[in-house]
Amino acid sequence: MTTGFERGKITALLGMNGSGKSTLIKVLAGIYRPDAGSRITVAGRLVEGQLTPLRSHKLGMRFLHQEIGLVEALTISDNFAMVGRFKARFALGPIAQREQDEFVAQILHRFDLNVHPRTKVADLSPTLRAMVGMARAFQHSDDDEDVFAKNVLVLDEPTATLPTEEVHAVMATVERLRDHGGTVIYVSHRTDEVKRLADNLVVLRDGEVVVEEPVAKLQIPDIVSRVVGQAVAAKKPRDTDLGGAPVVLEANNLCGTRLRDVNLQVRAGEILGVAGLVGCGRSELIRLLSGAQMPAKGTMKLGGQPYRPKHPGTAVSRGVVSVPQDRRVEGCVLGMATTDNLTMGSLSDFFKGGLLRLKTESLSAKGLAETYLVKAGDIRSPISTLSGGNQQKVVIARAASRATEVLLLDEPTQGVDALAKQEIWDIIRNFAATGNAVIVASTDLDEFVGLCDRVIIMDRGAIAASAEGPEEITENKLALLCVGGD
Repeated sequence: MTTGFERGKITALLGMNGSGKSTLIKVLAGIYRPDAGSRITVAGRLVEGQLTPLRSHKLGMRFLHQEIGLVEALTISDNFAMVGRFKARFALGPIAQREQDEFVAQILHRFDLNVHPRTKVADLSPTLRAMVGMARAFQHSDDDEDVFAKNVLVLDEPTATLPTEEVHAVMATVERLRDHGGTVIYVSHRTDEVKRLADNLVVLRDGEVVVEEPVAKLQIPDIVSRVVGQAVAAKKPRDTDLGGAPVVLEANNLCGTRLRDVNLQVRAGEILGVAGLVGCGRSELIRLLSGAQMPAKGTMKLGGQPYRPKHPGTAVSRGVVSVPQDRRVEGCVLGMATTDNLTMGSLSDFFKGGLLRLKTESLSAKGLAETYLVKAGDIRSPISTLSGGNQQKVVIARAASRATEVLLLDEPTQGVDALAKQEIWDIIRNFAATGNAVIVASTDLDEFVGLCDRVIIMDRGAIAASAEGPEEITENKLALLCVGGD
């Protein structure tokens, strides 16, 4: 692999899941050792010897990984001190808190962050956490005005978990870094961000650089085709007639912590989208329907019968299964094999005489992997070795194989590449085509276009509007409805 990143430019580093982006970043960070004969040059100088995390940092490399690494229970100031500079009155002495806070306040001010250093990370919005993570990466830098120009900032999917309406704040900070002479390597699956931000484009495929070119003359479909290696088919609206389909799941005056008096019906074969701005109640609706949270008020029915799951296990026994928003924390057991992650929801099916039939379990897992297009060199390897898109397909395969009535999906394509998105959308369509109901909650409005039969828009815990059919379910119209437009 041979490529370069220009000083004072934003270079988008793109590629399908498993193309080598994260590996390249870890090589630059000194975490992975490159192959013999590799050459790394920083600011025109060849890096001699082994590149370590400390050497990478001294060379001006700054990183914000997908897992930002902030400890929620600690304050911003404590998070800075934990991994970097801290102010102490004497060697091995306690931190001088006031001096430490003043130092952190200066760094936060440099990034135009109006937040107190003693604020707990748990109290920050996802956007502020990402920006605090960026600020912390620069805390070792000098305090002069051209600090940004002296460093390289590598951002690995910085907006993957952020609501669409909050992404602009992070993007504005990245643009400001570039405008002050900073060099940015920006990894993202969101091609609209790439089009807005990037000066140059570098695409990896199977560990090789296959594209290097300026972004200015490219349109979003051009960027997608370069990443995928082929033109991506345009979305086609679903051709469904659900008028006579029976109601599978309904909620009447459903209330939760934020949710208030939600009424909805989902029919057999229907794909219902749930949209809205941050804090609107999308995820809480999924939790209430899946039994992960008990309602404060209201009733639900499943197949015309009372439905009040006390926990997710109750919901699963009734055929209602959910896919959580955060696959790495709530959806996968990263240290376990892909096989185990595929079958852990149905282990009772593989016991006979008190013994687990490993061969039967393995065959079942292999079948699920093939059906749901999970690409794994060896499904007995830890799921952590799979790309993000394939991890997500494992979680969806496990859920869909158990769901016999309703499949609930919270951010089903978050942080996956364009091709994996298409495959997941096809999985959802095929599941609905068997007569099952699907509810998709997402911050990505493009998710609903060509996928959903109907979309409800939530605002402050209530259903504020709805859209139905291909003429109404467009990204622009949904965005207008989300902000209260008519």
